[in-house]
Amino acid sequence: MTQPGPARAPRGRPRSERVRLAVLDATADLLTEGGLPAATIERIAARAGVSKATIYKWWPTRGHVVLDSFFTRTRDTIAVDPDASLADSLTAQLDALSALFRDTPLGRLMRELAAVAQGDADVRDALEKRWLRPRRAVTVRLLREAAERGELRAEIDLEVVADQLWAPIYHRLLFGHAPLRDGLAADLVGQLLTGLLPRR
Repeated sequence: MTQPGPARAPRGRPRSERVRLAVLDATADLLTEGGLPAATIERIAARAGVSKATIYKWWPTRGHVVLDSFFTRTRDTIAVDPDASLADSLTAQLDALSALFRDTPLGRLMRELAAVAQGDADVRDALEKRWLRPRRAVTVRLLREAAERGELRAEIDLEVVADQLWAPIYHRLLFGHAPLRDGLAADLVGQLLTGLLPRR
């Protein structure tokens, strides 16, 4: 008598993961189309084809699903080329962020999230932990490695340098006093690194 073979695992993602990703995609699409006001729980559920109860199974509030969707959609924007120079790596990072804010609806969404964060500790904490901290960590690592190679002065405060690099992008995004133009990243990196070179 032939013995039955091992049970065959279902193909693709588990249903629960497919549903979760459908909710995140639906939320991201609504945010792209209409910003925070468009991403209500009712509209997210309808777009994803799930119940509101399913959404609340994973996320306690609308804010949590919005933030999770935002971070998921932008998680690849901090990748760097391991073979690139320090200047090229930093320029690529700043260029990617500028383009994201300038050329996609995510710039408007970041302005909205920054405003909400002023009165919502959960949103502020999520932005700090899942958006700002990972990007700063990559920048600080690149700077530290360059300092260890002797390319930068050893006594510089790397956290302050990270602020000097990233702050102008957010300043222009939030206040709109000047554009996030092509070439801005190269100018920021070039001018800053000139002052950080070892003294000869």
